[in-house]
Amino acid sequence: MHSVRRFPGVAGLYTALIVDDDPLVLEVVAQILREPGFNVVTARDGYEAIRILADRHIDLMITDIMMPGLDGVQLGVQAKLMRPRLHIIYVTAFIDAAKGAQYGKVIEKPVRAAHLVEIIQRTMTSS
Repeated sequence: MHSVRRFPGVAGLYTALIVDDDPLVLEVVAQILREPGFNVVTARDGYEAIRILADRHIDLMITDIMMPGLDGVQLGVQAKLMRPRLHIIYVTAFIDAAKGAQYGKVIEKPVRAAHLVEIIQRTMTSS
């Protein structure tokens, strides 16, 4: 994996929750965030993500939209009720499924590392 520049004043201070039912995607995205220094927690579905959000402080959640059970759109709504200051990035291969996504930025799969890092940096440095 190519080197990703560090986020001045962002990474290392923040914890990101990555939610995806595909273990390969979960690990790739987690590695993209670990490289610049984020603390990373992963969940394989929306229900596991809710349990994590209830137990620990999370600053950024990156979630797939199309997941069995609690999908990413539903998860985003619940997560914002639990953590109003949470930053959310939705990722999906099915852009039409993102129509109901609120409270965050939607990006299409496949996700390029540099593009994801750019979106994260903008998201984390905005209010």
